Amino acid sequence: MAAFGIVIRGKRNDGFYPVYIRVSHQSNASYIKTSFVVSERGLKKTYTKTGKEKVEVSDVKVVRECMNEIAGYVRRLNDVDSDKMTIQDVILFLTTGETDLSFSGFAEEFITNMKNKGRDKSASNYIMATKRLHEFFGKDNILFSDLTVLSLTEWIESMSDSSRKRNLYPTSIKAMFNAAILRYNDEDRDIIRIKKNPFNRLKIPKNKASAKRSVEIKRIQDFFNAPIREKFNNDYTKEKIAHDVCLLVFCLAGINTADLYDLEHSSLSDDWVLHYKRKKTRDKSSTGSYTEIKVPRIIRPLFKIYKGNKRLFIWSERYAGPSDFANVVAKGCKQVCEKAETEGITPYSFRHSFATIAINECGATMDDVAFALNQASAHKVTSIYVRPDYTRIDRLNNRVLRKVFKKQICKKDIKRIKELRKAR
Repeated sequence: MAAFGIVIRGKRNDGFYPVYIRVSHQSNASYIKTSFVVSERGLKKTYTKTGKEKVEVSDVKVVRECMNEIAGYVRRLNDVDSDKMTIQDVILFLTTGETDLSFSGFAEEFITNMKNKGRDKSASNYIMATKRLHEFFGKDNILFSDLTVLSLTEWIESMSDSSRKRNLYPTSIKAMFNAAILRYNDEDRDIIRIKKNPFNRLKIPKNKASAKRSVEIKRIQDFFNAPIREKFNNDYTKEKIAHDVCLLVFCLAGINTADLYDLEHSSLSDDWVLHYKRKKTRDKSSTGSYTEIKVPRIIRPLFKIYKGNKRLFIWSERYAGPSDFANVVAKGCKQVCEKAETEGITPYSFRHSFATIAINECGATMDDVAFALNQASAHKVTSIYVRPDYTRIDRLNNRVLRKVFKKQICKKDIKRIKELRKAR
């Protein structure tokens, strides 16, 4: 059990002494600053058993108030197994109660960590969720104790204009709340600083199924055959970049633009096999969302046109982040659509279209498509024991491209790739 004492540590410039509560625990000591100060008249000199002089607080009112605080500390420590706690744990436990914990502060730190990991797009959703939460509560600092089932339910109801917001924003807040519980609560040592989790009883509305973004083969052909302007002032136009990036997305089995932005030079082998970990799910998957795909001949020239110095493609040198890159491509897509006399085609349309064509036109199974798109396996346990055969992706990709472009990867290439991968 920790021991407590009332002490001073130094004199302020105005002549007063701030009062501290000294906490001793497991041969270590630390201090909790109080709101009290004393003058020279509130101190007295005493002597230890060895005759050493020391200064003690003698102000009766200050001592009484500090003793009340110490009594509260003792009661709180009696409710936990303090023997398992370090002196830092004890100080943190005593100075920060459940109602003092700031959700806003934790959320800011959580989002910053997401950005540092390169998850800018996901971070933007969390930023908007916390912004809407602050707007609802009408204050800058939301405490964990503010987040109750009732308040969160009312917040969700305030977003009746959008089913996506009613699902996405509470889900983001829930993820941060659960992360805070993992940090602040330690059940093994009976340290429970966040005592209630409202999300255990809160029902988050389901999001309505999004509209299908896939487009017909004819529209894909029209998009890629559109008469675009390639250069302006000796630089590639947005429509040219959008055209080529969408071609990369479609021909690489629906790869995300965020992954195109992040690819390293080492991602591409000498035999034109691209291997990478999908950015969106690499931190959530036991396999790191690793995948491989043979680069079709139809897009190999683009690897030279857009070759980067620091990374595989030049995007990371031209745009501040994956989101900026995606926005440029999206704007360019609109321009290409105008030239192709169509509308509604975005970079993500080609990921959806790849999946749709693979199933409806090429006879692929849902599992085949999920594997090609590098999505989570429905057979998580089984997948641990089975070595993936990535040439399945090459064969499916070949069939889809043949449907759309009448081009294919040579069968000899597929056989050679398979032999090389087995040899690794």
